[in-house]
Amino acid sequence: MTLSSTTTLRLWGVLDLLQLAWYSGRSLQSDRTPYLTDLLAILGQSEQVGDMLASVGLLAWCLQLSIAITAAGFLLGYRPTRLLGFAQIPLRLFFLSPSISPLLLLSGHLPGLLFLVLAIGSEALKGWSLWRRTL
Repeated sequence: MTLSSTTTLRLWGVLDLLQLAWYSGRSLQSDRTPYLTDLLAILGQSEQVGDMLASVGLLAWCLQLSIAITAAGFLLGYRPTRLLGFAQIPLRLFFLSPSISPLLLLSGHLPGLLFLVLAIGSEALKGWSLWRRTL
């Protein structure tokens, strides 16, 4: 069975959408406004934690914003969105935010090394499928 390029994009879009729902759900459970509360906290604490640490927090927030963009682009089947998908891979690995978003549900239940291997595999699969299936 071979997936079409549009089906491949939409599959990654659904996984990005699941990650957005997970992120938003966790924020709402903590009585925070998704994305906005985190951005304001990063900006408000930059003097206390220093510019370097605030930059890392801002980079993580930008990754989440870019996931929202790729979710929409992939679901619409917009092929140029795959370039943003490629750009996310190093950040997803750095922040251990796998593209196969159901892995996030297992993150606290798996040994750290196994989760790392699964996250790397997730990004390898995404990179390969975006490269081979959506050209």
